[in-house]
Amino acid sequence: MVRTIRKLSVILAAAALLLGFGPSPAGAGQPAAPRATAPPAPSTAEAGNPLVEGWYADPDVAIYGDRYWIYPTTSRGYGEQTFMDAFSSTDMVHWTKHPEVLDIADVPWAKYALWAPAPVFRDGKYYLYFAANDIQNNSERGGIGVAVSDRPEGPYKDAIGRPLVDAFHNGAQPIDQDVFIDDDGQAYMYYGGWGHANVVKLNPDMTSLGTFPDGSTYKEITPENYTEGSFMFKRDGTYYMMWSEGGWTGPDYSVSYAMSDSPTGPFKKIDEVLAQDPAVARGSGHNSVLNVPGTDDWYIFYHRRPLSETDGNHRALAYDRIHFNEDGTIRPVTMKVKDNFDDGNAVGWRTYGDADWATDNGAYSATPSSGGLALQDTDFSDLIYEADVTLRNGRGESGLAFRAAQPEAGSGGFDGYYADLTAKGVVLGKATGDERTPLATARLAGPAGRTHRVKIEAIGSSLKVYVDDMAEPRISTRDSTFASGSNGVQATQPSPAAGTAAPGKPLTRFDNVSIRSNVFSFEAAGTPNRFIRHAWSRGRVDPDVTPYADMQWKVVPGLADPSAVSLESVNFPGRFLRQRDGEVWTDARADDAGYRADATWRRVPGLSDRSLASFESYSTPGRYLRHRDALLYTERVPTADRPDATFRPW
Repeated sequence: MVRTIRKLSVILAAAALLLGFGPSPAGAGQPAAPRATAPPAPSTAEAGNPLVEGWYADPDVAIYGDRYWIYPTTSRGYGEQTFMDAFSSTDMVHWTKHPEVLDIADVPWAKYALWAPAPVFRDGKYYLYFAANDIQNNSERGGIGVAVSDRPEGPYKDAIGRPLVDAFHNGAQPIDQDVFIDDDGQAYMYYGGWGHANVVKLNPDMTSLGTFPDGSTYKEITPENYTEGSFMFKRDGTYYMMWSEGGWTGPDYSVSYAMSDSPTGPFKKIDEVLAQDPAVARGSGHNSVLNVPGTDDWYIFYHRRPLSETDGNHRALAYDRIHFNEDGTIRPVTMKVKDNFDDGNAVGWRTYGDADWATDNGAYSATPSSGGLALQDTDFSDLIYEADVTLRNGRGESGLAFRAAQPEAGSGGFDGYYADLTAKGVVLGKATGDERTPLATARLAGPAGRTHRVKIEAIGSSLKVYVDDMAEPRISTRDSTFASGSNGVQATQPSPAAGTAAPGKPLTRFDNVSIRSNVFSFEAAGTPNRFIRHAWSRGRVDPDVTPYADMQWKVVPGLADPSAVSLESVNFPGRFLRQRDGEVWTDARADDAGYRADATWRRVPGLSDRSLASFESYSTPGRYLRHRDALLYTERVPTADRPDATFRPW
């Protein structure tokens, strides 16, 4: 649940500020307490998704005092779903497990299938709503219950000795509840499975149901394609209803949303906002939303299934950032793959070979006696993969593995590509089991003993390796042996006869791992929330782009020069952004030199901000892609207009 947007009156807010506290983040009755620390707006769980060890699903979130809380379903078979754990954090990085905050022994009418906890605080009490027994008809005992505690970590005890909702109403199975307290103090509960959603009013005691003005208790609000997992939050006076679609064990499980000016709807589906990514994870759904206190930074918490897992209950917790358009609509969420190891663990990584892998001081280190490999459960083909690599000495080789398959537990061998730092420089090669075949090498000054930023761009058969200088690749070659696979890191230690590092000393440290596809959106630096897009083939920068794919571009090797780039439309494959007599259009690919040159761009550091990007025309050097009056042109850019020729990649 969102617990940060329930606004107090101006008087109470001013009083709280005078006392040294911000407005309450948790709604009516939330005690004055220090706010949870607002992290610097990360784009995802920078310390890595999954967030915590173990199989969990259906996360709901709250902010109590100075801590963020996650309350998930324990993702096991029905008979084993007899308790609920919780996790808390002060920074959304380091999560502390609180085991068995709710146990079935404290709910006399429940037997199994404890699902979808929904936390809320009111009038000095912490409430946890839950579903139990997965009832299939009204003759079975079970439904939605409510437990209460004096502390957020529990223990929670059944509050009323029976289910709060114990039957089907309007076709809705009584599961997957969410509780929302509006600005006026009225509490609502949204719930429902089997393709139907209801909303009910909760009375101030939070343990009984109220009625609507027409005398009804259960109001159906089922939106298009609804399956289960309803969730409500409010932003800038608008009510957002979210829900899950598809089958919970299938790859089509996803999240959609609607907007309304009323907490009871109507709710008309706007779009899907979160779906599987076959390169990252499947079954992404059953979400909640969190707003960082005092900011407009929003995050979606959800569960997803790792690619290699086939057990339906093998679900893991994750979060990513939500971005809103100017009109309040939500951009589709990208499941990002990052890990800076600041949480002190390597959840989600799988290791092979004889290396000892450990997280220490915010990095991932390998101490091999011969060789070691650590992989994430991904399956990227075209990709951009970056990491910090520190080779501690010049006696070994370490670096990044990509498009990797068939990892070998004993030796750490695999089939795929690698880019390693060595005593002399960097080597790009391909591996077949334990056999290594170099494809290209480049010398580096002092590769050992200091940290290097290594970046891989693998698009089709084009393979590029950058080291420190992200503008020019150290290696650029072509090979088509491996098309897709996992990403990871590897370390190789030579035999003792060749000299080794001191026993027990890490050979290599890895940090700030980031893996993504080659699909980007480009936001204008000078006019935020306006993106490069095409409309009727003309290049533009616009807000609130629909369909979203009109502002997505595949960054591929330049059609005229593979060391440069071309931008291919995601929505219209085979059409590229190109300059034509100073204007910019998306045109179908033509097999002539003039078209290829006009559709090729040199990507350079941003003219107004070197951490961003600008695009110099390949066919007309000195002219840059820029926007003017919402249209795109290639022009020489005076200093004052440089923000109009600078773009933020997303």
